[in-house]
Amino acid sequence: MVKLQSKQELNYEEIIRDFNQKIKKILKNTSVQERDDLEQEIKLKILEKIDLLNNINCPGFFDYINNKK
Repeated sequence: MVKLQSKQELNYEEIIRDFNQKIKKILKNTSVQERDDLEQEIKLKILEKIDLLNNINCPGFFDYINNKK
């Protein structure tokens, strides 16, 4: 699970470490020549999506319920 540091700052290295085992497992399905490049691309995409998700302003549960009334 991803842990937030103080003031909602993410530890990107910890996030990559959490996904590293899954990335390595997936990379076994690719050719040896392509593994390093693909590993870098996967890690880059993970970091890009984290930034995208952190910048989405969506209402919390109670905000949604209060606005629905």
